[in-house]
Amino acid sequence: MRLISTFARLGIIGLLGVLLAVMMDPANWTPVTGSDSMTTLEFATAVLDDWAFTVVVLGALLTMAMAGAAYLVRDERKINLMWELHGGEEE
Repeated sequence: MRLISTFARLGIIGLLGVLLAVMMDPANWTPVTGSDSMTTLEFATAVLDDWAFTVVVLGALLTMAMAGAAYLVRDERKINLMWELHGGEEE
């Protein structure tokens, strides 16, 4: 099991190294010219007009995920609930 964990960690480090090398390559960041290039204004219009329903659905899903995570993290043991009701430690 420890060997698998070590290989997983090495794989993650290797993946991060490859991603860093690709992101730092200046050839990947040259501006695209031609008919298939998109300006910032066109991108904003596409996100807010063409993909509006998708953005709303994604926001609702993320909201439900955050509410579910908050519910799962809540500690509902009796001693902690009593501590919350009484405002701290009992004297």
